[in-house]
Amino acid sequence: MLEEPGLLGRLRENTRGFREMLVEAGYQPLEGEAAIIPIIVGETAAAIALSARLLDEGVFVTGFGYPVVPEGTARVRVQMSAALSPEHLEQAIEAFRRVRPGGAGVSAS
Repeated sequence: MLEEPGLLGRLRENTRGFREMLVEAGYQPLEGEAAIIPIIVGETAAAIALSARLLDEGVFVTGFGYPVVPEGTARVRVQMSAALSPEHLEQAIEAFRRVRPGGAGVSAS
């Protein structure tokens, strides 16, 4: 951080921007400013399937379900990085758009 003080600002910018892109793509990430962006999917199988489809698209996210999180609140978690360029973020959001499960099962509950 001392050698590259701009990294924290870039991380915050990437996080804010990607959250906005997720919303525009029809997802509802949980509120917050942290670099970990959880997206509630609902059922564990849906979260695991979504994470697998995203990996097939070249985007690594982690799917979590019960018993790690309460039943019905399974999620995928995006880990933002300052090392990602705007082009990387756009490629990732395009993958999210391609795999979006038709509006079903993706909510902020």
